[in-house]
Amino acid sequence: MRTLAKVSLWLGGILLVILAAGYFTPYGGFAINGPTVGAGVAAELTCAGVFVSNRKLDDVVKNDILRLSPLTKWNTYKLDTANQSVSVTALGLRTRTAVYRPGVGCTLLVDDTPEQLRAQAKGISEPAKSDSPEAWPKGDTVDLTTMPAGVDRAALDKAVDDSFTDETPKREIDTRAIVVVYDGHIVAERYAPGYDKNTRFLGWSESKSMTSTFIGTLIASGKLALDAPAPVAEWKGKDDKRGAITLRNLLNMSSGLAFSEPYDPGSDSTQMLFQEHDMAAYAASKPLAHGPGTFWAYSSGTANILSRIAFQQAGGTLAAYEAYARARVFDPAGITSAVFEPDESGNFVGSSYLYMTARDWARFGLIYLNKGTINGNRIVPESYADFVCTPAPHTSGWYGGQFWMNGFDLKNPKVRAFPHLPADMCAAEGHNDEFTAIFPSHKAVIVRLGWTVTDGGFNRDKHFAAILAALPKT
Repeated sequence: MRTLAKVSLWLGGILLVILAAGYFTPYGGFAINGPTVGAGVAAELTCAGVFVSNRKLDDVVKNDILRLSPLTKWNTYKLDTANQSVSVTALGLRTRTAVYRPGVGCTLLVDDTPEQLRAQAKGISEPAKSDSPEAWPKGDTVDLTTMPAGVDRAALDKAVDDSFTDETPKREIDTRAIVVVYDGHIVAERYAPGYDKNTRFLGWSESKSMTSTFIGTLIASGKLALDAPAPVAEWKGKDDKRGAITLRNLLNMSSGLAFSEPYDPGSDSTQMLFQEHDMAAYAASKPLAHGPGTFWAYSSGTANILSRIAFQQAGGTLAAYEAYARARVFDPAGITSAVFEPDESGNFVGSSYLYMTARDWARFGLIYLNKGTINGNRIVPESYADFVCTPAPHTSGWYGGQFWMNGFDLKNPKVRAFPHLPADMCAAEGHNDEFTAIFPSHKAVIVRLGWTVTDGGFNRDKHFAAILAALPKT
């Protein structure tokens, strides 16, 4: 019996090691490794879900965290409402804490203390909710009783309703919000139960497109130049070939830096997002794998380098960056809900952590539909709005300047990736099938937000095509 007990203990230990090593195994397209990272992502998402999106902890755990991996059912959570933080223990092995600060959301602790983070955010306040009686997009009044000429109301309502259809066994598609804009007006808006026009939704990699917008404002002011070497301190050495990387290379995801994007055990993305004090510094430390401008590779690290460039140009502090974003983009666009979460260094996590309401994501799309303007305010130059939606070299027409497009299917280059959608589509896109899709040929923006974890994903080719079919084509 003692031998059997020893064997059982030994096998249990091996199982625990396997579970620990593979925690957050590939599941629903999102793979993260180890209890340290596993606890970190759970702490970050639950903290923001509670304090940024104003959801209940149990709701965030059930509908967001448990879908990442079946192993998360062994997580334990501690919500500290007094100190506005969430701590998560993964498999009883590792505890991580994320701390909320008004105006800038949650930050995962790596090296700093909560006190240090709160001091860093001194003077930053929660953005005021919009209460303007003016019509959207300048204000927040939306009239869905009167449709612009040419809009097929019945077909539009059906197409939006169909976008919420989810016949997967565990609601793996999970559409949470749809907003449709035509000719500057919201013509359709719907939310799943538990969400509404005031809910802030995580955009994941849609955040990259906003980071690109910050860069565009700095180019407009003459502080940066698209084809000048990117101002990155790590690349200033005399013989450092990375010094040739331009801002255009970074925006086009063609820096040539070695960066492992897939969310697999030990990847650069998981290390950067959940274990680094300064995410941009981690990405900037990577060596060249290809000559700048000669090779395309999607990289969240690149977006965080871009964000740090904007951070430094804005003043080099969290308060200065937050104030710059509001003054140059959010306020003139009428965006009042934006919370862009930073890492411990004070830099916005430009790759991943922007939260906004669906209406504000729609305002963001309208900026680019209008070639850089909204509410009579120019946010970025028209030339920059054109640039971000122009295919980058070394792609098949599906990526520009931190925006995606309807490029050609790699398996069949004679057809587009989304054959039922217009060729002029330009979109901010995120991990759980978040989309802010811009269609100039239809004078339309479609926002879809959710938490899709199934491999098939949200069928935008089908659903967006049906929505567009209900709108006039210019």
